[in-house]
Amino acid sequence: MGRNTPKRRDSLKQITMLTLCSTLLLTGCQREQYNMQGKAGDIGDAMEHCRGLMKHLTERGTSISIDNLSSRATSEHYDIFLDLSDSKQEGYAQCRVDMHGKIVYHVMRNFRQKSRSFASS
Repeated sequence: MGRNTPKRRDSLKQITMLTLCSTLLLTGCQREQYNMQGKAGDIGDAMEHCRGLMKHLTERGTSISIDNLSSRATSEHYDIFLDLSDSKQEGYAQCRVDMHGKIVYHVMRNFRQKSRSFASS
């Protein structure tokens, strides 16, 4: 079998430290997940659920307003459209909520999301 030489011990220490640091870094960079399952109700509940998701995804101070004229209900889902703005940018978002209250699709256009690291850009 292999001998436990000082070089091998140093190598194992380095691998252990690298693994530990990587694990800490990855868990520290993750944001809290947003619960995509919301209240099953009417289009008003779907709008508030989508507003909550956008609030979670954008920086504090972002103005989020529902586009009532574009938002609509079908027999299968609600399509919710939102206008987003802050001091530097404007954009819009779409969110689709199924009839059970779960967000099944969302997209933001022309708008930067929250930073996913320790340093905000």
